[in-house]
Amino acid sequence: METALYPGLRHDETTVFFLGWGMDPTPFEGMARARDTLFVWDYTDLSNPPALPEGPVHLLAWSLGVWAAGQTVPRGRLASATAVNGTPWPIDAARGIAPKIFDATLAGLSEAGLARFRRRMCGGAAALEGFLAHAPRRGVEPLREELAALGAAIRSRPAADFAWDGAVACRGDRIFPLAAQLAAFPGAAVREGAHWAPEVFAALLGGRAP
Repeated sequence: METALYPGLRHDETTVFFLGWGMDPTPFEGMARARDTLFVWDYTDLSNPPALPEGPVHLLAWSLGVWAAGQTVPRGRLASATAVNGTPWPIDAARGIAPKIFDATLAGLSEAGLARFRRRMCGGAAALEGFLAHAPRRGVEPLREELAALGAAIRSRPAADFAWDGAVACRGDRIFPLAAQLAAFPGAAVREGAHWAPEVFAALLGGRAP
């Protein structure tokens, strides 16, 4: 896993943010942070989970980062844990991404395939334009390796026994459908937005309710 620590207004507590597949911190750099924030990404190798900082730690996890965090973070060290647009069962017809869709995304991953995925992720052309202005600095081949590794790990490991304090599910999510998220988290807070939900991320990073 890759990590990077970004300063926030408070240094006595830390947000640890497990990003989604294919990400790095670039799309989030312009968002204000209430606490120091440790961004975590690239789940090609799960054997090197990040060391948690001293003091209270608040976990935020998005998309496939929800699964990765549940597999690697010791729950007892956390002051809180919030999932956004992801579930502990990411390859699952009822509670995650349908297996045939996950497999088709991996099989068709190319520059054009990544562009199609990002359009679905953003929910349309206008939001995609904003995302691409601050797109992750990662190439297609590393993303293919990461997605293949994630698929193999998800299918070989049981779901983690990890207690989430809360979840946020966006109504227009075309990656993790709303019904699947609510099946996994029946008490999730439902918000407007797509899988890429910058308003939700900005609120949570800023220490506000989304």
